[in-house]
Amino acid sequence: GNFAQEVAAMLSGDLPFRNASIKRFDVLQGHSVITRGLPKRPRTFGNMAAEALAVVPVIAPAQAQSLLQSDPNTLVIDVRDAADINQTGTVPGAVNLSYGALTYLADNQVPETWRDPRLADRKRPIITTCILGPLGALGGKLLHDMGFTNISILEGGVQGWIDAGFPTAQPRVA
Repeated sequence: GNFAQEVAAMLSGDLPFRNASIKRFDVLQGHSVITRGLPKRPRTFGNMAAEALAVVPVIAPAQAQSLLQSDPNTLVIDVRDAADINQTGTVPGAVNLSYGALTYLADNQVPETWRDPRLADRKRPIITTCILGPLGALGGKLLHDMGFTNISILEGGVQGWIDAGFPTAQPRVA
C-alpha cells in the first residue's frame, strides 16, 4: 500500500541504502497473542474474596459486639439470601440486603425508590457478613468501591460470631 511506497521512497533517498525492497507478510497469530500479553485468568470467588480482604478491614466478633453496643448507628448487613439466613440466624439487629440487591440499594444514581435509606450516609459504620465470611467480604468491597468509608467485614462471618459465643437472631425486616 501507500505506507510501503513511502518507506521505499525514503530508503532510496540520500541514505546509504541500495536496492531496498519491501515485502508484505501475513500476520502471525501466535505472535500477536504473545505481544498482547498473556490472556487474563478468570476471576474466581476466592480471588475476589482475597482482593476484598486486602482492601477492607476485618473486625473480630468481639470488636463488632463492642462497636454495636457503643455506636447504635452501626449497621450490620448480612448479604446472604433470606432463605440461607433463616436456617442459621444472623447477628442480632442485622438487616438482610442480599449481595445482588446491594448493587442498587447502595447506589445514589438510581431512582430514589430503588435505594435503601439506611445506606444514604456514606460515612455510617457498616459491618458486612455472611455465614463464613467470603460473600460478606465481597459485600464490604462492593460498598467500599461505591464510596462508603467506614466498612468492616465480620471475621469468620456469622459462624465466627456463633463460635465466639454470641447469640443469633432472625434479621430485621426492611
